Amino acid sequence: MKFKYLIGILFLLISVAPKAQKRAEVLEKQLEIIRTSPDNHEALLYVCEHYLKQGDYSKTVTYAEYMKNLKSAQEHPFILLNAHLYLGRAQMMSGREKAARKNLDAALEWATKLKNDSLLCTLYGALGEYAANIDADYYQAIQWIYKGIELAQVNRHKQQYGLLLSQLANTYYLKRDGNGLKYALECYELGCELQDNYLTYSGAIQSAYMYFLNKQHTQAMAYVQEAEVLMKQNNFYDQAHTFNLLGQLLDELGNYPQAMEYYQKAMKDKQTSQTSSVVYAHLGYARVLMKQGEYTEAVSLLKQGIAISQARTNAVHRNELYETLSICYERQHQYQEALNAYKHFRIENDSIFNKDKERDLSEMRYRYDTERQENLIKQGKLDMLEKEQHLQQLSFLLVIIVVVLGLLYYLYHRKNKLYLRIVLQNQEAIKRENELSKRIEELQNKENTPEKYASSSLSDEKSLELFRRLERMMREEKIFKDNTLSKDKVAELLDTNRTYLSRIINEQAQTSFTHYINRFRIEEAIRLLSDPSNDTPLKALASDLGFNSISTFYNLFQSSVGMTPAQYRSKVKELEKLR
Repeated sequence: MKFKYLIGILFLLISVAPKAQKRAEVLEKQLEIIRTSPDNHEALLYVCEHYLKQGDYSKTVTYAEYMKNLKSAQEHPFILLNAHLYLGRAQMMSGREKAARKNLDAALEWATKLKNDSLLCTLYGALGEYAANIDADYYQAIQWIYKGIELAQVNRHKQQYGLLLSQLANTYYLKRDGNGLKYALECYELGCELQDNYLTYSGAIQSAYMYFLNKQHTQAMAYVQEAEVLMKQNNFYDQAHTFNLLGQLLDELGNYPQAMEYYQKAMKDKQTSQTSSVVYAHLGYARVLMKQGEYTEAVSLLKQGIAISQARTNAVHRNELYETLSICYERQHQYQEALNAYKHFRIENDSIFNKDKERDLSEMRYRYDTERQENLIKQGKLDMLEKEQHLQQLSFLLVIIVVVLGLLYYLYHRKNKLYLRIVLQNQEAIKRENELSKRIEELQNKENTPEKYASSSLSDEKSLELFRRLERMMREEKIFKDNTLSKDKVAELLDTNRTYLSRIINEQAQTSFTHYINRFRIEEAIRLLSDPSNDTPLKALASDLGFNSISTFYNLFQSSVGMTPAQYRSKVKELEKLR
């Protein structure tokens, strides 16, 4: 078990740090956007959320106030709603309860008007926090949180649902009710499922607290260690909450020095932690001192905790502070002070615990658990239906893929047969190459044709003779392989001029000089490539045939044959294997 948790913590250390760095980069980018575009409410929303999670409430208030005063906020209630919500949450955490309540009520009014279920879930959670931390009314807090949970379930807001479960578990802990464990564990599992570090941290720390409350210290230590890793790597706010639990666990194990170190860390974290966490750090530290008989120091710490609780209007743990203070005075034989402290304890305690509220809460919890089970069943059916639909979609997609692949195979097979047929035809044509030599003799037997150039002094007989000599130089001497071959050069070889040469080729071959030369080059290329044993690289082959550019060779070959030289060579070798 311990090994499994150590592996999990090591994984978190490796995987979370880059994400934290990335978040810092994103924050800087959003701040730059605000500097260049001060009315960009999307960047403002990101910055407010970031600073709230980091426990920097003064910056949260600064940017939320700025967002509330934007001209666009008056025209877009959604911006105003978010501004009030961030102001209310940050002010609540920093002890400005009246301003917090005013902003939370304004946000609730806007969210109800706009019917924004997502923000309503967050609002219900914030109002639950207010009831628990400011009023110490855990029953009202649970009612708000249940409303949020119900809305999150209906709208399938998984992240908000998980955060509300964490708040619910925390409220049960404040009531010292171990029934909150199932909600904490559900939050933790959901965080792991969604790969949400904050949700996983919230579930882990609340699970640790609930296990501690149930005297299961081994499980509590495993979860709080995981929470501490996530907290430090992500720099989550309210770190005193985690330090307090580590202090309590070490106190139970009798490790007082280390327990006091954690409580001291918690007390120093006043700026970014909830008041209730800072107050409890004083309470826990005082209890450790009492176990060591240092009552005077304990009394001082308890009084400091009460002062912070009253200054920030946060009643959480105040009843415990007075009760512990009464015990301290009693052990110092200061009975009058002990009695006064105990009276305050009873007043605080009676305002928190009420039998009628307990009964209402039990009924509410029963209803929630019943509805939760029904929702789980419904969700299971929906998940099954979604899986069936997903399977049908995959089946349909698979059929389409098979049809497309079949069509592609058919086209490829057809094209392949065509290529092979072209190669075969060319190879047969090469076998009849000797017959091409008869072309010159056939030209001699041709009847006289009308002169195309009436004004030419070049006779038909001379024209035929020159063309025969040209064909002989092309086929026997293969002068076309000269990459510098030109009209002037050929005319000089034939002892004529370029004008007569052009007319001869035009009359006898019905083409231009360039096309005439390239026709012989391509024919020679076909002959060479039709030989399976010829492995001359195509670039070298193109150069040997007189082409100055391999791209020109490729284009002319494909235009003439219907495939590239590389494809032609491949099909020749394929035919050779079939024989």
